[in-house]
Amino acid sequence: MPALSANGGRLIARQNRAMARHDRAIARQDRAERRARSDVLLEHLPFLILLGAVSFNAVLALINGNVTGLTPSVVIAAEIMLIGAALLVAASHYRPSMNFAVALIAWLFLFMILRSVVVDPATSVKYFRDLLIAPAFLMLGLCTRSRHLNRYVLVIHTVVFLIAVLEAFDVDGYSRLFHVKDYFIATRGLTDADFWNTESDLFVSATRPDARFLSIADSFMDAHRVSSIFLEPVSLGGYCVVISAYIFSRWERLSLSSRAYLLLTNLFLMVACDGRLAFVSFGCIGIVCTLWRRLPRHAALLYLPGVLALAFVFVIATGHAGGGDDFPGRIAWTVDLLTQYAIPEFLGMSEDFMSKAVDSGVGYIVTTQSLLGIAFFWCFCALSSKEETRSQIRFAHALCLYIAFNSLVSYGFLSIKTASLLWMIKGVLESEPGSLDRAPAGSRSS
Repeated sequence: MPALSANGGRLIARQNRAMARHDRAIARQDRAERRARSDVLLEHLPFLILLGAVSFNAVLALINGNVTGLTPSVVIAAEIMLIGAALLVAASHYRPSMNFAVALIAWLFLFMILRSVVVDPATSVKYFRDLLIAPAFLMLGLCTRSRHLNRYVLVIHTVVFLIAVLEAFDVDGYSRLFHVKDYFIATRGLTDADFWNTESDLFVSATRPDARFLSIADSFMDAHRVSSIFLEPVSLGGYCVVISAYIFSRWERLSLSSRAYLLLTNLFLMVACDGRLAFVSFGCIGIVCTLWRRLPRHAALLYLPGVLALAFVFVIATGHAGGGDDFPGRIAWTVDLLTQYAIPEFLGMSEDFMSKAVDSGVGYIVTTQSLLGIAFFWCFCALSSKEETRSQIRFAHALCLYIAFNSLVSYGFLSIKTASLLWMIKGVLESEPGSLDRAPAGSRSS
């Protein structure tokens, strides 16, 4: 009997160990399945957030014009939700490469608190949100795999292109779909008096009193500037520069058909929106992305100071007056504005020149974030790249050129409609291991 009892105890012990091993195997399988589901979600969720950021204004305009009237709070809430979603996904997949972005967010938040006390809480929150988009979507890109990047860029680009074709050749159909004028009056505080062309339902800058800069468009479309899903042509021009940066940065990683499609449709969009600065940026980005091997590491840091220095030299040498609706006039406007700033403006503690600063990216950021703030933001733009691969190096230069050029004439590069795409692409490219697209050894000077 004792022997039988001992054998029974050993049998029960073996059964218990077998059950424990089985339970551990089931637990491992469950963890693996959860990781697999998380991986699938992480592959697509960030891109869905990006799709929302790029297109939500068009969706809201469609609702406002065809379903029910909207208010400014709806637009603000939608933008906050998209930025919040980007930050939430990034925070849940935090990695050390996000430290620079987190430091910028911390600075922006602390300055917002200070400015709220000294100047105005409401505007300070708005200015915080303007610059928050860049680090938020960079962080989102840093935790996103590049496997589906080209697919989603092509989807976004195809939607932008098709809506632009509709607008170019059937402007009445486009107007019936989006009711752009009504949308901006309902959600941006504009009035009928702000739209000088009473015969157009497009955005105020979609028609110009003067002739097109790119007059070739007059041969195949009406005399308006196309806006596509962005609803105003300046953002479409900015989008074209972002796509140009993507094409040249990822040249070797794109198929021949993708290159041809993106290039040809992007050129059409630049002509259709009469993108003067877009064409200049396209050419300069193409040159820099061709000569990237000859450029010193982090040479992009010099772009904004260099562009500003050239702007001052141009205005001093030519005596050009600011205010004209052309590139020299916009450059002179920025120079004139900065020369009027005093200590409160450079400290970001005055709104005396805000009505003028909206036509100058540099002036706007200095006014809303201080001189130190724009220095921090520019360092973030120029120094947040590892510069280990062709794509990273090229896109870092393209991004800095885009912001440097645009900062002379507008702060549109801060808009979520295009900034979300710009910074998420950068983040995704930065997340790629160097072995996938490594720059040849010895091809860069140190």
